[in-house]
Amino acid sequence: MQQVDERILEHLAEDGWASPQTMVSDSRFERMKVSRGHIRERCEELARRELIAPIYSDMYEITTEGLAYLRGDLDAGHLPRWPIG
Repeated sequence: MQQVDERILEHLAEDGWASPQTMVSDSRFERMKVSRGHIRERCEELARRELIAPIYSDMYEITTEGLAYLRGDLDAGHLPRWPIG
């Protein structure tokens, strides 16, 4: 897990759903100086690991597993890693 991954999960836990485009303007991402493309890549990885789920086009929401990770009830090292493509 990267620091940006935790910020994505926190953002989705607070806002319910978002796209990389809306996330990049959030102050927690602006301070990290990450691009929308990087957030999109991390969202795709978090979705493969089932911590977030796509809901429409480029929109994501946090899953039960993602919430459990934020609470400290789930070790992300034990989550599935699906091959790209």
